[in-house]
Amino acid sequence: IIRSRCDMINNKMNNLKPNKRRYARKCTLFFVTVAIAFNYDRLLISSSLDQHHEKKDGRQEDEARISQKDIDICSLFNTDKSPIWSDLKKDILAASYWPMDQANNSNFTQWIDGLFVEYYNVHQLRRSSFYPADAAASKVLIEVVSDRMKYLNGQLRSYSPPLHILVTGGSVTFGMNCAQNPVGIPEESLNKKFIDCAWPARLENLFNRGLFQNKKVVKVTNLATGGASTDVSNVVLEYHLIPEEVKNELPHIVIWAHAPNDAQAPDKGVILRKHIPEFIIAASNLRMCDDLLPLVVILEDFYGYENYETVNQLSGYLYELATWYGLMGINHANVIKHELWANLDKAHIISNILGGDYSLHPGMGSHIGVAWTVFYNFLVAFSDSCADSASGERITKNPMNSKYMGGYEIGGKYQSIRSTWQRNKNVALDFCSDQLNSNTAAPSPCTYAFMASTMSGGVVRPSDLIKKMSRILTANVGWEAAGNPIKQPRTGWYATKPHASFSLRIVASLETKYMTIMAMKSYGDRFLNTLLEINVRIQHIDKNRGESIASYEITGYHKFRTSIHSPQKFELPGGGAKVNDTIIVNATLSRGAYFKINGFAFCQY
Repeated sequence: IIRSRCDMINNKMNNLKPNKRRYARKCTLFFVTVAIAFNYDRLLISSSLDQHHEKKDGRQEDEARISQKDIDICSLFNTDKSPIWSDLKKDILAASYWPMDQANNSNFTQWIDGLFVEYYNVHQLRRSSFYPADAAASKVLIEVVSDRMKYLNGQLRSYSPPLHILVTGGSVTFGMNCAQNPVGIPEESLNKKFIDCAWPARLENLFNRGLFQNKKVVKVTNLATGGASTDVSNVVLEYHLIPEEVKNELPHIVIWAHAPNDAQAPDKGVILRKHIPEFIIAASNLRMCDDLLPLVVILEDFYGYENYETVNQLSGYLYELATWYGLMGINHANVIKHELWANLDKAHIISNILGGDYSLHPGMGSHIGVAWTVFYNFLVAFSDSCADSASGERITKNPMNSKYMGGYEIGGKYQSIRSTWQRNKNVALDFCSDQLNSNTAAPSPCTYAFMASTMSGGVVRPSDLIKKMSRILTANVGWEAAGNPIKQPRTGWYATKPHASFSLRIVASLETKYMTIMAMKSYGDRFLNTLLEINVRIQHIDKNRGESIASYEITGYHKFRTSIHSPQKFELPGGGAKVNDTIIVNATLSRGAYFKINGFAFCQY
């Protein structure tokens, strides 16, 4: 009946007037959605990529392809992006009316409707894509969605998790100022709900409320935290400091959203050569035994604040890295920045677009816009994958997957690129040959590690920090666990007087070569000239080695008008600690009377 109805509508569509044609498209989409909800037997997705890893002997598997008889689910992702965006307009807007108790506030809904019509039409959103998603990975993501829908409908007995999107970023992505709006909704009532106000939560709403009739098909986890540049997220991902719920359901997609903080870094070359490549590797290794997932996405959500040169330089680096690694690239700034720059003298227009002032932390309008932009790009990725299969195109895997490419080599030769890729691939294959499935994360590389942050989940309040520190703290004068999970000052290990000192004792449970201290750097007067001196002594169980000693320093001040947490990584003396060696750390604030640490890591690398 559904097929007959859709065929009848489609056959008549060309003879309809424009308004009737729009209705017909919506009607077709509705019937297809009904089919998806109640007739999954017709919507089975080809399992040609179910085992989409390469075998240990290096032989390539067959190219992935969605079979023609299983195309039906792809009807949800109309191959023409303009109609699907307009067809879903009503649902997109309804999913964007947060807070939901304001859905009947005509001033609020009219503002969001105008934002959509004026600044987020398809021709404007097209500017946001600077590198497409990997086609084979998109195909697998469609399979994940299909399995989840079948599970929710009772068609699969075994649990099928939601499509999991993990987002990392700084205070902008965290949601700071996301309640600011131009229509008079009291911000005080929203600040406590920043998690729902920030764009990652809005993205989840767009998928589940806007596309899947309020079913929990997609889950978005926001690991952003204030003051986090890329190197902070690297520590979290690389040292497995992610919350347990993330470890239990590893992400299928990881979105990098650190542009606002990274754009202010004094040496952006380090961002290009070191920090973002390390992020790509750490994010990819969350599913170490999966060739295609997670799909890593570079999102530029920063339209510039003070100096456009810094933004343009970072934009060039992000494009360079996306093309080098073959990563999906999305640039929200390209959608709105020229409109903003043209109207810097018109506060009401700026407020309508951003939800507030032109500042480092934009308001609600920007968060809604970022969510729309990311959502649109995933619709395009899924539509393109379905269109390729429907037309008989073969969806092939990238022969040099970014998961194994290693660091970004500037000035190297192509042969060295391939050698690095092959070496890393072989290491992964050796590890994965003993694993049961592709959802396996690499084992933790750390003897001891934590970070006080909502990003890591385990240490959020001062009481959590005290409990964590009690395992290794042997002496303390003038330091205390203090702060708040969300409000400033945030939870951390604070020095509160001159010459404050503490001592740590860690027994190595595995070979431990590096010590990382997460320290705050800021521009405030109390950070000026601050210096933390650290002395490390390793007591080796091999008496022939005696003791290894080294000293390090960390400053707390920088001139940039933002506060960030900066990982300070040091190589331990004597080649590091072997299993059961003891690491002794003595730290003293030799200059200043204020300092903040929000994490330690003693790890293999």
